Amino acid sequence: MKNIIYFLMLISSLSLVAQDQINYDGIFIGTYVPHQIESIPSAAKKMLSTKLNQIVTQKGIADNSYNSRFIITPNVMVLTKDVLPTAPPKVALNLEVTFYIGDGIEGTVFTSETVSAKGVGTNENKAYISAIRQIRPKSPILQEFVKNGKKRVIDYYNSNCNLVQRKVEGLSAQNKYEEALAVLAGVPEVSSCFETIKNKISPIYIQAINVGCTRKLNEARSIWSANQDLRAANKAGAILASIDPQASCFGEVTTLYQNIADRIKAKELLDRDWQYKLKELDVETSSIKAARDIGVAYGLNQQPTYNIKGWY
Repeated sequence: MKNIIYFLMLISSLSLVAQDQINYDGIFIGTYVPHQIESIPSAAKKMLSTKLNQIVTQKGIADNSYNSRFIITPNVMVLTKDVLPTAPPKVALNLEVTFYIGDGIEGTVFTSETVSAKGVGTNENKAYISAIRQIRPKSPILQEFVKNGKKRVIDYYNSNCNLVQRKVEGLSAQNKYEEALAVLAGVPEVSSCFETIKNKISPIYIQAINVGCTRKLNEARSIWSANQDLRAANKAGAILASIDPQASCFGEVTTLYQNIADRIKAKELLDRDWQYKLKELDVETSSIKAARDIGVAYGLNQQPTYNIKGWY
C-alpha cells in the first residue's frame, strides 16, 4: 500500500515539474483598460495600461502588440480617499486593484488576482499615479496569476481545436487569408492543437502572400504611372520592397522594380544606387514564423469588441 501511495505521489510530482517546464512563448494576451474606469484620470489610466503590459510580458508572454481574444483587464476600487491636513494639502488613496485574465470574445473569465495599492499626491491624479506605481509586475502573486491564465489559454485551444479549424477554413473559403493567419497565429505551439493545425499554415500563407503581391504590385504600378519622378519611385519602391519573394507575381515585381531603377538612373535623379532593395528569400525563416508575422500584422489593425460583462 505504501508503495502505491509513493508511486502516485511520484507521478503527481513529475506532472507538476512537466507543467513548470512548459515554454509559454507565443501565447498572446492582450491588455485592455475598459471605458468603465471613467473616474480614473487619464494619466493614471496610461500608467495602469503600462503596468498591464509589464505583467504579461514576463517570461515571453506577448503584450497588446497583437489584439488577442485573450486579455488581461483591471478593475479599480477606491477603498478610502482622504485629504491630509498638510501644507499644501495632499490626497491619500487606498485602492484595491483586481486583475482578470480571460476570453474577451466569449466573455469567460479564467482567473483573477487582487492587490492593494496606496498612494499620496498633491492632487487626486498624482495620488492615483503614486498608488498604481506601487504595483509590482514581477511579484510572485502576479507571476502565478499570469501563469494560471496561460495554462487556461492552452486548455482552451486543446478543447476547442475543431472550432479553430472550422473558423480558419471558413475564412480561407472567403479569401480572408490574413484573418485566417491571425487566428492560427494565436494557437500556442505548446498546445496539442498546434500539432493538428500546423500543416494548414503554409498553404494559407502562400495564398495570403499571392493575394498581397497582386494588390501591392498594382498599387506600385499606379503610383509610378501617375508620376515618374523620384518621389513616386520611392513610394512605389517601398511597396515593392515589402513583397515576399515566394509570391507568384514576384517576377513582375522584379521587372517593375528594375524599370523604375533604370528610369531614375537615366534621368539622373540619383547619383548613387537606389535606396530600395527587394526582399531576398530567407531560407532560414520558416513559413510558420512568416505566417505568424502576417497574422500579427493583421491583428494590429483590428479593434475587437471585448465582452467583460459579469467579470466584476
